[in-house]
Amino acid sequence: MDNNERERGKNSPAMQRLRRRNDYTCTPEGAGEMDNFRHPVQPTFDSEEMKGSMQMILSENIGNYVVIEFLVGTNEMLRKQGMLYFVGRSFITLYDEQSNNFIVCDIFSVRFVYFYMPGDRPRYNYNALPPISGEPGMGMAPMRRR
Repeated sequence: MDNNERERGKNSPAMQRLRRRNDYTCTPEGAGEMDNFRHPVQPTFDSEEMKGSMQMILSENIGNYVVIEFLVGTNEMLRKQGMLYFVGRSFITLYDEQSNNFIVCDIFSVRFVYFYMPGDRPRYNYNALPPISGEPGMGMAPMRRR
């Protein structure tokens, strides 16, 4: 992968929009910080053992909007969505622009990644946590038996 391919994602419109924020800072080495979230220097994944890996594929697509399906346990799938912000050796970070949150995810649980065309978004917000009965502001508590 040459420098132009590596820089493509970093220069996507979504990443440029984040870098223009007043609360975004970046070191000369490439580590960054936004709000209270810090990230290290982005690995290149150029080594022979990382070529063609999920990490390399994802790192070449930083700045794209994705929905990722994770295998939780042995039979539960969980989806998360957002702009692909960072790819590490054992984790990925999504940025949920709508809620201004970062979501750090285990790379080894990733099963499927859906890439969206610029401007397209899923019809459902997969990052919304389901209400838990009894939690403040999250619906009615279960009725207690007397």
